[in-house]
Amino acid sequence: MAELDTMIEFKDELTCPICLEIYSNPVSLKCGHSFCKKCIQEALGCQQKEQKKEEQCEKKEGSSGQQEEVILCDLCLQEPQRAVKTCLRCEASLCQAHLSKHDTKNAQNNHILVEPCGPQALAERRCPQHGKHLEYYCVGDSVCICMACCILSSHKNHKIITLQEAFGLSQSVFAETLRTIKSHEAALDQSIANLLIQEEKIKTENSLQREQLESLFGEINLKLQEKKEELLKTLSDFEEKELSEIQMQIDKYKMQKDSASHDVQELEALRDQKDLLVFIKAFSVIRARSNNSQCLTG
Repeated sequence: MAELDTMIEFKDELTCPICLEIYSNPVSLKCGHSFCKKCIQEALGCQQKEQKKEEQCEKKEGSSGQQEEVILCDLCLQEPQRAVKTCLRCEASLCQAHLSKHDTKNAQNNHILVEPCGPQALAERRCPQHGKHLEYYCVGDSVCICMACCILSSHKNHKIITLQEAFGLSQSVFAETLRTIKSHEAALDQSIANLLIQEEKIKTENSLQREQLESLFGEINLKLQEKKEELLKTLSDFEEKELSEIQMQIDKYKMQKDSASHDVQELEALRDQKDLLVFIKAFSVIRARSNNSQCLTG
């Protein structure tokens, strides 16, 4: 069985991707691909092929207004047609006409056909280290590998199975895995729901506490304002009383000053009085009045 697979793979490597026949007078391009000389000459004779492909892609994308990639047949030499399948082994996208010929030539060669895909998708199916097709699965590392990885890399001592076997194993646990993940998803949904409830509860409680604090400090501020106004009024009343008493003293002293100033004027006028009787009588009155005023002040 292994020898048959090797022969099939070896035959595939000797098959021209254009005519799908064993190479006739093969030539290799700088890119590493090989073709029949006649096939590649015909292909090179149609130099506008790729340009037409790009123009048609742009035209179709522009008319549809979508970014959907349009895959065209790689083997059409004239007007490229839209591909209906991509062969993973040939790494070629095929229109319906070339697909029919391809199926006829490779009916027993285990070629794998998938929905049309571009170069990037095809590149993802090759080993990034060896450039070979990813046809095996390393159970230990849970990764798809190529034949070279099985022999040359760190996977060589690991358990290696084919992609078909890996697919079968995956299918056998798929339902249970799906149930487990769904259960985990439901648990996460419930946890999120519980946290949202807790979040809403905290918001409600904090909002209530804020309202209570606002009300409490509002009452405190009101009482403080009332106490402030009361103390300010008491202070104002005390100030007014004190200032009133001081003003009364000032007025009293001003009256006494006016009286003293009057006595000074009379004494100044009496200084030159020569009549002894008049002097003594006037002086006695002034002195008595001054003594009385000083007593009241004291």
